[in-house]
Amino acid sequence: MLINLISSIVVFVISLGINFFLTPYILRSLGNEAYGFVALSNAIVSYASVITVAINSVSGRFVAYEWHRGDINRANIYYSSVLSVNIIFSVLVALLSAIFILNLSSVLNVPENLERDVKLTFVFYFINFCVGLFNGVITVSAFVKNKLYLLSIRNAISSAILAILIVFFFYFFTPMISYIAISALVTSIFVFLSTIFISARITPELKFDISKFDFNKIKELLSSGVWNSFNALNRVLMTGMDLFICNIFINANVTGLLAVSKAAPIILESFVAQLSGVFAPKFVELYSKNNLLALINETKFSMRVIAFVMSVPAAIFVVFGREFYTIWLPFKSSEEIALIYNLSMITLVPIIFISYAFALFNLDSATNKLRRPAIANTILGVSTIIAQILILKFSDYGVYGVAIIGAVFYSVRILFFDLINAALNLELKVTTFYGVYLKNLGIFIVLSTAIFIFSSFIDIKTWMEFILCSVLFLIFGYVVNLFLIFNRFEQKIVVNKIIAKFKRFANA
Repeated sequence: MLINLISSIVVFVISLGINFFLTPYILRSLGNEAYGFVALSNAIVSYASVITVAINSVSGRFVAYEWHRGDINRANIYYSSVLSVNIIFSVLVALLSAIFILNLSSVLNVPENLERDVKLTFVFYFINFCVGLFNGVITVSAFVKNKLYLLSIRNAISSAILAILIVFFFYFFTPMISYIAISALVTSIFVFLSTIFISARITPELKFDISKFDFNKIKELLSSGVWNSFNALNRVLMTGMDLFICNIFINANVTGLLAVSKAAPIILESFVAQLSGVFAPKFVELYSKNNLLALINETKFSMRVIAFVMSVPAAIFVVFGREFYTIWLPFKSSEEIALIYNLSMITLVPIIFISYAFALFNLDSATNKLRRPAIANTILGVSTIIAQILILKFSDYGVYGVAIIGAVFYSVRILFFDLINAALNLELKVTTFYGVYLKNLGIFIVLSTAIFIFSSFIDIKTWMEFILCSVLFLIFGYVVNLFLIFNRFEQKIVVNKIIAKFKRFANA
């Protein structure tokens, strides 16, 4: 597990570095309005996942479950059936996307000078989505073998390819939004081909055979995964509709600034999701073997590990976020920086809350109990959208109102549903995971307060000063976290594994 964990962190650092350098470059080249359509197009394309996630989201779980039970033939039937039905999904998405793109100007507020570029962007992003459909079930090979680090290596290379292509297009040609989508498509093709190669090497027993297509297996997956479609709809409503609403009810310029403000929090959330995914194979394995006690201990440990890794950088960002944006986007006015920072902090609140609970979402799939969270999340997601539209129509809060409503509703779901639902999945007391969660949250508050107190003696004006302070607080924070989050036995395990990895690296 440790190598999977470390590889996930390495990929996050690489992706963070790429976004760190590319975002201001793209923003300066394109401007607020155009940059807003980069994020908005990604969000709208993700709406297609509502259709496809019903089967793809649970395919890995069913294949892995049969694999661990030793029934390779049954695993191959699920594997082949999912790949076959994704061909149908691709055709459906292509038809729906064509209708949307042809009527784009009647759906979105697109400046006339950007209309052609935005349409091309959607074309390539939708093609990219169809390619990505096939990656989900193929990556199950790394999942069943618990070798997720191979996917992390693949993702690191793909991130580098993406960055190189974007710089190439923007340097040698007049900057266009669609170049980002083209680069993303090329990257997805690389991911697809490399995933096929990984699958063939580590699980040659898993093979696609269209003759093994079983409609009954698809119905079984659909009956389970349909609830994940509702969860996907909820994610769209809770985190992906704010840009769309701002585009319709405010303007493209504000949409661009909101997109910039969400960049860092979304990177943090995606990192936590990736980090949490490291524990998913073990959850499925323990549940399939009916080892409930070990599963509970593994779940709580995963919550502590994630808290240990992400609390410190999150606390540093909370305290020094304004300085970061000022140095990172020096071409922005002080008013724009203030707006970006404030919106970013509002968006960050539920991200912090969900970070300590993200590992619990793996229990939904591991136990195949998806109905309850799907219904609750959909109700909350619809309520969020209605509230955001109402606050724009009947108040002057503007983009702040949209961000605050989204943050409040998102936080309510995490604190008063997700933690309880995880316990119910395992038929435990509803308070089972609150102790670990609240302790982690309390440690984050203490850590943030300590860094804030120290920050009053620091004046950051340059990147060198920001990096130096960040490194010092990272060291301080991780030392504190090691003793506050883990018990003595776990401290020894963590320290010994880290030392062992450094020794192995030194001897290599």
